[in-house]
Amino acid sequence: MATLYVRDLSDDALAELKIRAARNRQSLQAYARTLLEQEAATPATEDVIARIRERVTARLSTSEVLADIESGRERT
Repeated sequence: MATLYVRDLSDDALAELKIRAARNRQSLQAYARTLLEQEAATPATEDVIARIRERVTARLSTSEVLADIESGRERT
């Protein structure tokens, strides 16, 4: 388990974090840990963009699109 120290945090930011932690019935440490864990679990913007590009470039052929449209028409 790692230890993280935060230096030069403004008094205003610290006060706000303490208020938010109290609202969530958490210690400041637990609240900060939760925020950091959530941030670490969130995919990086570059990764999301790369996945979107992969999907966009993996387009269907025109004949596949037309076949899908036609099969949709047959269902209705």
